[in-house]
Amino acid sequence: MLANMMILDGVGDLLKSLPDPMRPYPGQIAIVIVLVGVLTLILRGSFFTPMMALVDERDRQLTAGSDTKANAAALVESKQKDYEARLKDLRAQAAAHRKSLAEAAAKERQATVDTARAQATTQRKDALAKLATQREAAKADLMLQVDQLADGMVQHLLKQA
Repeated sequence: MLANMMILDGVGDLLKSLPDPMRPYPGQIAIVIVLVGVLTLILRGSFFTPMMALVDERDRQLTAGSDTKANAAALVESKQKDYEARLKDLRAQAAAHRKSLAEAAAKERQATVDTARAQATTQRKDALAKLATQREAAKADLMLQVDQLADGMVQHLLKQA
């Protein structure tokens, strides 16, 4: 055990003779600052500047794409309003055309009814005139028959008397 303690004492002296790893030395700090500065300059020139240029270009293209999209949306909206206005106008024209066709059909139907009514009236007058003529002819024929019967009866009565 004593041997173990001696070894531990030797290690302790050895550790005391080594520099403290947590203690900063001014030379090391200066080297680290110089290295970080050089690394920053190298990275800025070779990586960050081109990367920022690429990011800026991408952002510009996206903004241009958004503007183009907004312009296209506005154009589509204006075209849609134009089409809706034209469609509304065409529907109004179609309704007016249907109305005029309905009026023309009603006029034609009324004209046909008036023509048929005039023909019916004419036919009725002709039929009444024909009936009146036939009635007069029948009356005259009947009177002739009555006269003939009366003469025949008179002759028959005279022969018997």
